[in-house]
Amino acid sequence: MLQIDKEKLLEELRKLNPKKVGLQFPEGLKSKAIEIADMLDYEVFIYGGNTYGACDVADEELSFCDCLIHFGHAEIPLKFKIPVIFMEVFDDIDLVPSLKKNLDHLEKKGKNIGLATTVQHIPQLKNAESFLKSSGFNVYIGKGTERIKYDGQVLGCNFSVCTNIEDKVDYFLYIGTGYFHPLGITLNTGKEVFLIDPYTKKIENLEHEKTKLLKKRYAVIEKAKDAEKFGLIVSTRKGQYRMKEALYIKKELKNLGKKAYIFLTREISPEELRGFNMDAYVICACPRIAIDDQSRYEKPILTVSEVSLISQTKEYEFDVIGGI
Repeated sequence: MLQIDKEKLLEELRKLNPKKVGLQFPEGLKSKAIEIADMLDYEVFIYGGNTYGACDVADEELSFCDCLIHFGHAEIPLKFKIPVIFMEVFDDIDLVPSLKKNLDHLEKKGKNIGLATTVQHIPQLKNAESFLKSSGFNVYIGKGTERIKYDGQVLGCNFSVCTNIEDKVDYFLYIGTGYFHPLGITLNTGKEVFLIDPYTKKIENLEHEKTKLLKKRYAVIEKAKDAEKFGLIVSTRKGQYRMKEALYIKKELKNLGKKAYIFLTREISPEELRGFNMDAYVICACPRIAIDDQSRYEKPILTVSEVSLISQTKEYEFDVIGGI
């Protein structure tokens, strides 16, 4: 069950002594918004827009508030217009039963394991490490770049906790749900990755999903080779702003005889881009947009790292944002 530390929240607010407080929730926590608002003895303003991560803080929109409480994500140390309290929301599910059930499978794959997860399971990662060590495994939990708050924590745009230890492990064990994060791990490290779902206790090898994803991405890249006009989409979300990459790509595309135009927007969607009539787009923002949302677009949409594959034959690189 997801846990919000309400006492910690109240303590942080007392330190700031605000009058106006902004609240921001990702989609999965919006149902908690009214409950939180009702417990606060302040004038509360709830941000209703989409929220995609700690890269997407509504400090500009809520700059009239004395502070903003951003729920569900670990802090990325960006500069904000007002004080921001990051309220991480942790899941108290025990990870050990899932590991215990799949111990035989893991033993067949090797003794050197790299552990990774997302922020909601971070408090349970040490217990998982202890259990695996007591079961005879060598366990490695990596440190990340400045974008990463916790050892072992992966983001959809940053897998540095894994790349920093890839030479020490036989494979990676990702504890969580969904394919995107573990696929990012295997494509960034070249190592085999197993997904253990702590809710179903099922284990899955990501090689099949990796092959499917690469097949789809190479098809998109192949289609983009015929494009003459490229739209380079730069997100104005503070933690996704990649103008430097957009300017570099614009120059590279021009060297290939292509036309390239830079567009800035906060919400990247097919509806926002359709009227510009580009042949293809490059998402200079969150890498997940091109990977997750391609089926929503009529035109090819590439990640920053995929652009080089238009003119070169080389190994596929998964797009990441290394720094802040």
